[in-house]
Amino acid sequence: MTDLLEAEVRRHHDDLAAWLGSEADPEVLATFEAMHRPEFSLVTIEGRTLDLPTLTRALAGARNAVPGMTIGIEEFEVVIRTADASVVRFLERHSPTSLRRVTAVLVPDEGARHGVRWLSVHETPVA
Repeated sequence: MTDLLEAEVRRHHDDLAAWLGSEADPEVLATFEAMHRPEFSLVTIEGRTLDLPTLTRALAGARNAVPGMTIGIEEFEVVIRTADASVVRFLERHSPTSLRRVTAVLVPDEGARHGVRWLSVHETPVA
């Protein structure tokens, strides 16, 4: 299961980088949105909390906002995994210089890619 969790984290961020860094097909954003639970929330590096509709609206206007963007995942670890949820932590490196530590909660969903959907993400900037 750890391999599937890490695969989902990497794929999800590849999709996000494709959306933000290219003239990606609108299906990329639709797939990104579909990988979240409806009650998803994100705590941004500025400390704001965004629900899924707010995040999706913001991303809709950000297609190719950072041409060539890449997002690397480093130091991936599973904090805890139960039958109800997995908590993971990793470093997220946005090209070229932005680095943040992320804690995310993913919940099982047999119908989802890699068997999980995103419930919550908390980002903290790394100096």
